[in-house]
Amino acid sequence: MDLMSVVTPGAQSLVTTILVDGWAHVRTALAARWSHRTGEAQTEVERRLDESHQQSITPASGTEAQRTAMEAHWTAFLMTAIAQQPTLLDLVRELGDTSSGSVHNTNSATVTTLVQARDIHGGITFGTDR
Repeated sequence: MDLMSVVTPGAQSLVTTILVDGWAHVRTALAARWSHRTGEAQTEVERRLDESHQQSITPASGTEAQRTAMEAHWTAFLMTAIAQQPTLLDLVRELGDTSSGSVHNTNSATVTTLVQARDIHGGITFGTDR
C-alpha cells in the first residue's frame, strides 16, 4: 500500500474542515478520536495538534497558496504521526474517505426536539396521533 495515497486525502480533508468549521472544532474532534485509538491523553494530543496548527499558519490567509502550504504541512504531520503510532493509519484513512457518507450536524440554538439522522425513509412522528 502506498501510504501517500492514504495520507494525502486525509490531509486535504483535514485542511478543508479547518477552513470550514474552524480550528477548535477540528482539534477537539480529532484529538478525541486519536486519544481513543492510541490511549494517549486527549489534552496531550490537543497540545501537539495546537503546536502543529500554529506552524501551519501562513501569512497569505485565504489564498490557494495558503491551502497548498497547509496541506503539505498536515501531510508531513500525519506521515510522522503514523510512523510513531501505526494505529493512527485507520483514523487518517477515515479522514480522507469521502465515500463514507458521514454527516456533520451542528445545533447552536435552543430547541425542544432535535433529530440528527443520515437517511430517513418515510415520516417522523412525535407524540401520539389523535
